[in-house]
Amino acid sequence: MNVYFTNSRASSNNTTARTESSTSATSVTLPYQCTSCSSINDMTRLSTYTAGCCPCDSAYNGWYRFTGSSGSQLITFPVNTGFCSTNAPGWWNGTHPSTVGATANGNFCANYAGYICNPSYSTASVLATNCNGFYVYYLVPLYCCCGIYPRYCTI
Repeated sequence: MNVYFTNSRASSNNTTARTESSTSATSVTLPYQCTSCSSINDMTRLSTYTAGCCPCDSAYNGWYRFTGSSGSQLITFPVNTGFCSTNAPGWWNGTHPSTVGATANGNFCANYAGYICNPSYSTASVLATNCNGFYVYYLVPLYCCCGIYPRYCTI
């Protein structure tokens, strides 16, 4: 907002204020991953889902967007074992970027065996990009072994 002061009369000391506001549009080019990602639509990923058990996320490697019944983003808080259709529900220990086009780094954490971020299953680095209304994530294959199935959980 710009404020201008002008004399109201040549012979007077009075002034009046006039305001002008202008809106300028800023264009942001979204990163490649916002339009060239794969989609995951799977309601068993929801942090509130409790039926079924134990699909393993050992095959994901690349940029993904959660859509439809799977929710829209990775959870950023731990949930108890048995939720998200797994015995090692995973959450993203990071902060979603608020700036459109920005990417933030965080770590995958699996809640397992009394640890909300079990060190044996929580070493994966996961990226998140703000795509102007949704997020995409760079997911990496998770280590699954011996009846332990860490999984990316959503909200």
